Amino acid sequence: MSDTESVSSQGEALLRGSAPSANMFEETVERLGHSIKLGLIKPGQQLPPERELAELIGVSRVTVRSALQVLVQGGFLIAKRGRNGGTFVVDHPPVWNGTNSERPNSEVSASDAAAFSDRRRVIETGVCELAAERIDELQLAALRDRVLRLSGFVGDRDSYRAEDAQFHIAIAEATGDSHLVRMVAEIQAELGSLISHVPPSEAALVHSNLQHTKIVEALASHDASAAREMMLEHVSGTGRFLHGLLPMQSSPDR
Repeated sequence: MSDTESVSSQGEALLRGSAPSANMFEETVERLGHSIKLGLIKPGQQLPPERELAELIGVSRVTVRSALQVLVQGGFLIAKRGRNGGTFVVDHPPVWNGTNSERPNSEVSASDAAAFSDRRRVIETGVCELAAERIDELQLAALRDRVLRLSGFVGDRDSYRAEDAQFHIAIAEATGDSHLVRMVAEIQAELGSLISHVPPSEAALVHSNLQHTKIVEALASHDASAAREMMLEHVSGTGRFLHGLLPMQSSPDR
């Protein structure tokens, strides 16, 4: 690795892969995003080649490439072509030091996303567990139809988000408890607000909908434990994606 491509030992520690996970794409976005926000990969610094990053993080080159594309879209990185090309941290990342004058409502932070993810994990995993015990065939058929529609929206985040919210609300409706339906609807509204602050990613939506399929399969088998685990995996992946792209914390002068 050349000097221009070296990553600090602290940065390597943050990036280095752990045990394999079902959310490796989201975790890669999170690790790279945090490394930049913490200054472990500095403004103007060139990242190692995809192959070296993949080996360091413990993921495929395809996963690294997709994560880098998201970070380029988010304004963290810039890809340069030519003899001295490569992928570089921009001089002034848009979420540097928890502020972002280029985007409205930049008071939304990674800590907000973490707190939201905790609430969502408690509510939606429990709802999914109960739904597995109560869901009927008509409701399962409707969920399968939504997953199919979602697959056609992976290139259109706004349409995907609207259908995605309805998917999660429909699971809550399968519990037969109107209070839980209202809670999930509120969670989905909050999720939509948070997602609007990060760049769209087709790779993230494709992975999200694969997880939807697994959730429906668990519901169809009426396996409450599996349904809970599949929803936990899904919620955790979204949380990591948001956590990696949002500012570390809100600006103190707000």
